[in-house]
Amino acid sequence: MTVTLSLRETPELPLEADSITPTHFAGKTANAIGELPLQQGNQVIQLKEFFDISGESGPTPEETDIVVKGDLRKVKMIGKEMNGGRLTIEGDTGMYLGAEMIAGRIHVKGSVSDWAAAEMEGGNIQIEGDAGDYLCSGYRGSTDGMKGGRVYVAGNVGREMAAHMRKGFLAVKGNVGPQSAIRMMGGTVIVVGDMAERVGVQATKGMIFCLGKLESLFPTYKFSGSSDREFISYYLRYLKERRPDFLSEDIKYSEKWVKYMGDFAEASPGEEIFIRASKNQHLI
Repeated sequence: MTVTLSLRETPELPLEADSITPTHFAGKTANAIGELPLQQGNQVIQLKEFFDISGESGPTPEETDIVVKGDLRKVKMIGKEMNGGRLTIEGDTGMYLGAEMIAGRIHVKGSVSDWAAAEMEGGNIQIEGDAGDYLCSGYRGSTDGMKGGRVYVAGNVGREMAAHMRKGFLAVKGNVGPQSAIRMMGGTVIVVGDMAERVGVQATKGMIFCLGKLESLFPTYKFSGSSDREFISYYLRYLKERRPDFLSEDIKYSEKWVKYMGDFAEASPGEEIFIRASKNQHLI
């Protein structure tokens, strides 16, 4: 069962809309949904003051789909702490999309702003446009970034992606900005495009696969030989089964991959970075 929200006009001040989740909508009528709170500055207002609401929710979050329409770039926290159900955003949206998400599916048919999937624990997020800074990262002062779930970004990503990442799977079709995977402690990242400088600073565990050009590596990462192609193929097949559009290039089985280990400035250097030799002769 589906509830559709249509934003009437772009708000002058940003809205905090963490009440827009299937958990909050489940079992409610359209009128009751309209009375859910939004935060704007120092005021608490009702959802119906900004959105037209149609359709009906299911009795449980798992049976509730939400579709949100409009220019949502000033609407923050949609899907925050989401714990089941389905949420579709038809356009661009603001900060903290799916932050601290536990379960369910989010599909964004546009771009997202900063801190999307911050400290995510589970679920699935598909972003068809770009993502801002701090995707799948931990909040300032936190030692926990992404802790589970899967995130796919069809466009580019800003800086400090996957900082403090512990578990989960993240795939990016486009390019990634500087300082990604800082203090990474687990999980898997696949970047089909290029990666900027300062990757994996103080990282101790996890895997990064860069199919494009890796701009540079810290000297605290050490060459660890050529990697087994069959091992790489497992992860590429996993990605292709779920998002075949991400791998438009046919990577030959005979292609050489190079592995680096680090960060050896840390007590337990267990981060693994895999790069294609054909794209990264400047590092070999």
